Amino acid sequence: MFFFFPVRDEYGVKRFPFIVLFIILANSAVYLAFNFRIDVYEAIVKRYGFVPAHPSLLTLLTSQFLHGGLLHFGFNMWYLWLFGDNLEDRWGRMQFLLFYLGGGVFASLVYSVLIPASAMETPVIGASGAIAAVLGAYAVLFPRSVVTFRYLLWFLFWIRTGEVELYAVFWLAIWFIQQVVSTALVASNLAASSVAFAAHAAGFVYGMILASGTRLFREARYRQTVLEGENLLLHLLSPQPHTSLPPDSDDEYRGLREEIASLFEENRLAASDRYEEFVSRWPGAVLPERLQFSMADSLLRQGRQDLAATAYRNFLLAYPLSKLADNALLALGRYFLDSGDYERAKNALRQIVIFYPYSDAYEEAKYLLERVLPARLHGST
Repeated sequence: MFFFFPVRDEYGVKRFPFIVLFIILANSAVYLAFNFRIDVYEAIVKRYGFVPAHPSLLTLLTSQFLHGGLLHFGFNMWYLWLFGDNLEDRWGRMQFLLFYLGGGVFASLVYSVLIPASAMETPVIGASGAIAAVLGAYAVLFPRSVVTFRYLLWFLFWIRTGEVELYAVFWLAIWFIQQVVSTALVASNLAASSVAFAAHAAGFVYGMILASGTRLFREARYRQTVLEGENLLLHLLSPQPHTSLPPDSDDEYRGLREEIASLFEENRLAASDRYEEFVSRWPGAVLPERLQFSMADSLLRQGRQDLAATAYRNFLLAYPLSKLADNALLALGRYFLDSGDYERAKNALRQIVIFYPYSDAYEEAKYLLERVLPARLHGST
């Protein structure tokens, strides 16, 4: 016996996934209300399940909130929670909700075209098509995300358990191929199954197409504004004359980095002092990504604003594509605003508005840019 189940993925989110939670609660409410009452549940399935021979917009939507059993329900909701949060975080709440429901509708319609005529009167239920859309989009947008799986191997009295890590794109490619092969076997009457494999495959393709489209759109939009963005960033950060850094193999340089990392968990004040020495000797030096941002954040809370600004600046120069870049820009924007450097404050805040429209820093940056900054400028004239 072999059991293989994803338990976590690599990417965290900045915003709580309220829409994902709402969908899970809605499915849970329906499941608890009807699945334990067989007579009522059968009537609900006949009325609100999607019947391919008699399609309707109502049943295309309601069928997504009905499930055939606890495993069917549990697996779908867990996959949604595990992978849907990243899409909601990337796209925004309403966009994700429309994507999710659209994936379920598309999957059911394609399923109705691919199944044998004998299955046209059988109601189809479940969120699997929409979940497959989530998986397809995740494969496109987060292909190198590391997904951790728990496994169970069981043969007679021999049992082994453990964890294994796989890139999302590798695992999801195998899963998609399985759905396509199963769809072909069922459609050609070479196999019979109560599982809507065609809906899984269709939902996955839908997710891939929409994710690819949004990715291309965002890249095109980025190319249109990248020159302005580069000019803003360079003007904002005002790089000092290039100072070459010693290689990581340099004992003194590497030793100081490691000392700061060790001190940071035990004594942040001491780590901050050592970091100040670090950047005074090598102005462009940076720590590992997460530690560099945490150091800048810690310095800001300590009231060492100038050193914090240097830390944020070096972070952005070293890790411009970091998921924390928007937060670093917001911190710099506040710093420049408070210090009266309004031109650089404007550049930092505009950088967020242009390049991070779905960021949790967007609304504050927009407010500071459109309300606070003009008030400060008016007050200073």
